[in-house]
Amino acid sequence: MHLKSTNLHFDRQRGAALVVGLIFLAMLSLMGVAAYMVANQEERMAGNTRDRIRASEAAEASLRDCESLLSGFGALPKFDGTQKGMYVGKGYGRQQVYETIDWLDDSKVRIIPTAIPDVAIQPRCIIEKVEIAEVRRLSDERSGPKALSEETVYRVTAMGYGTSRSTAVNLQTIFRDE
Repeated sequence: MHLKSTNLHFDRQRGAALVVGLIFLAMLSLMGVAAYMVANQEERMAGNTRDRIRASEAAEASLRDCESLLSGFGALPKFDGTQKGMYVGKGYGRQQVYETIDWLDDSKVRIIPTAIPDVAIQPRCIIEKVEIAEVRRLSDERSGPKALSEETVYRVTAMGYGTSRSTAVNLQTIFRDE
């Protein structure tokens, strides 16, 4: 008689083990799905960062290309509309050329002559010649600011793209004619 009551006790425990096992299986499945989602999101973030870096490098290459036109040993480019990407800057307080230009119109910008691989759109740049009257510059701390009657500066703006057209980087430098 004693053996019979023990068998009933074991029958009840087998059903509980099944329920506990299913709960553990569900928890492990949820943890696996969460780990997959985190890894997938990190991969997308790394891809976006890689694309942004590619666009920055393309913009930097284009910026250096336009700067080479200003710092070369030859004559400065003409800002009379005969060369693509060469503009006379607008006055202070007005919208500047780099803000209003259509960067995707190849006839309005200088496109880098050496093609960059793995970019959606080849990098491009413009140069604006800006005449500045009464520019003040610090010569050194003892003599204080010196007034210059007139100075010409060049604003170089470059646009680089990544593997996606939606990834764009805009870089800008200022050159001074001495």
